[in-house]
Amino acid sequence: MDLTPNIPVLISGLPQVADLMQGSSTLACIGSRALLSLFVCAAPFPESIVGAVTTEGEALSLLEQHKPAFLFVTESLEKGNGLSLVHRAHQLQPELRTLLILSSDRHERLQQAIDYGCNGVVVENRLAEGSMVHAIRAVVGGGIYFDRVAVGALRSSGRGEISEPVEPLSQRELEILQLVLQGYTNREMADVLTVSAETVKTHMSHILSKLQAKDRTHAAVIGLRRGLVSWV
Repeated sequence: MDLTPNIPVLISGLPQVADLMQGSSTLACIGSRALLSLFVCAAPFPESIVGAVTTEGEALSLLEQHKPAFLFVTESLEKGNGLSLVHRAHQLQPELRTLLILSSDRHERLQQAIDYGCNGVVVENRLAEGSMVHAIRAVVGGGIYFDRVAVGALRSSGRGEISEPVEPLSQRELEILQLVLQGYTNREMADVLTVSAETVKTHMSHILSKLQAKDRTHAAVIGLRRGLVSWV
């Protein structure tokens, strides 16, 4: 496969990713030693990397030691499994931001990643389309990112979260939920919508209540599942 035409897309977002990663700490757990080495050498945010490992056990040990803000992990590992690692990592550190590369777009794997709380899911064969840069920008920025095939898995799932809201979201609440999906902070949303941060906070509280969501990311997932918001 000739990826030459995709080079501009693949590198265009790197400066923004580097800016987003400033002051953050990252743990990379990649099953391929060659890819892990390339990741460490080529990442536009090398100073943020606190660990680079190939097994689930090593990653869990470093998670407890360094408490990184961001976990980058592949499904296939030398020992263990990326999905299991994400699940255990969120149990150890609920506020951890996780980005998982899946080996294939099998529906059950996508659904499992979503159920385990992944903030971002990218299918390996879509990386050449620039998905990774978009995913890192969204996840590090506080939003969520799922491949379109993962969104399809969300919407076709009948488990747990498909009931209608207690009451419909208002147009303003839908706008805010869309911005949450894109990783905007309350302050940034206030600037975009020309309202106060306190007003945004109030709207966010109403959204969580109506969707019966435990937090902002959960609300965005529910919104995607029900088709209330979409990728732009």
